[in-house]
Amino acid sequence: MARELDQRIDQTMTQLTEQLDALEAEEFDVELGEGKLVIDVEDGGPKFIVSRQGATNQIWLAEPGGGWRFDLVDDRWVCAKRGVELTANLAELLTAVLGRPVVLTDGA
Repeated sequence: MARELDQRIDQTMTQLTEQLDALEAEEFDVELGEGKLVIDVEDGGPKFIVSRQGATNQIWLAEPGGGWRFDLVDDRWVCAKRGVELTANLAELLTAVLGRPVVLTDGA
């Protein structure tokens, strides 16, 4: 089970990176490496970090408003505390920062 979760985390991180790269946005840089995906908004904008947490089988999102933990529930990464899905949450954050719609899918 743990190996399956590790693979799912890797798959999710790769899919997010590919979707963000496909946006070809000049307003932010995307870098995936060492278990974390860093989205750095240019011109003094915020930084978002999506990271693997292997010990807890979670994905964490660090953003200026706080840090959030996402568990795999029904094939989606969901934050139990807020009831939001990872890709929807990240898309909403980027939409607010960039001032234009950003759409990401969970790839399930």
